[in-house]
Order: sequence, then C-alpha cells, then structure tokens
Amino acid sequence: MNKESITDVNNISIVVRFYRIERWLWVHHFKLLSKIVWRLVYILFACYIPPTAILEDGVNIAHGIGIVIHQGSVIGKGTKIYQNVTIGGGNGPKIGENCILGCGCCILGDITIGNNVKIGANAVVLENVSDNCTAVGVPARIINNREENK
Repeated sequence: MNKESITDVNNISIVVRFYRIERWLWVHHFKLLSKIVWRLVYILFACYIPPTAILEDGVNIAHGIGIVIHQGSVIGKGTKIYQNVTIGGGNGPKIGENCILGCGCCILGDITIGNNVKIGANAVVLENVSDNCTAVGVPARIINNREENK
C-alpha cells in the first residue's frame, strides 16, 4: 500500500466509513444488518444515507450533520459534501465528479449535476447544471461557467 492510499483512508469521514459498511452489507445480502448500521448513523449523526444510494470512491462528507441523500442518488468521485445538504426527489439526482456542495444546499428532482460543479451555500438546484459551472441562489442560477471564460 502506497503512502497516498494510506492518506486517503485517513481523510475519509466517519459518516462515509459507516456508509461503506452499510453498503457492503447491503450488496452482500445482509439487509437487516445494513439497516441497523443505517439507523445507527441516523441516530448518531442525523444523516440519512440509505445503502441503496451510490457514493463513489473519494466522496467526502466534510461535516456529517444533517445530510439527507435520496435512495436512488449517485454521487461521483471526489465530491465534497458539507453539512445540512439535501439531495433528493424523483429517482434521485445524479452528481458528477469533483463537485462541491455547499452547506445547506438542496438538489431536488430527477436532475443531473455535471463534473467540477460548485453549488453555493443554501442554493436550491431544480434544473440540470452542466460541467464546470457555479450555481447559487434560490432557485439556483449559473453565475460562472469556467468553460466560457477561457
């Protein structure tokens, strides 16, 4: 094991570690144990992250308090989620890689968030957001598209 992978393991939040356990149990058909771990996370951290949601490698929950993730959501590699984020609605939003979800933001509906997107604090995202954008406000609007600025 190289030094980088050791560092990555140490940087994973406790909430993500519990999620990985509940997801493993769910995939390997230990459904009851998975649900027990899921409820334990809910009680300890007020985080609702069901084992059917998919958090890819490198997803980091910076402050694991008050996070709600829809059961059908997919969150891409390297995404950072801050406290009190809600991801839900429809069949579950799909979030790309290397995104930053600011504290208190809501991503609602059957929408897709592109790669390298920043969602501002307390923003309410109701529509798709393309790659390399920054979205803020209620409802969220694009304030910066890094592709257009090049």
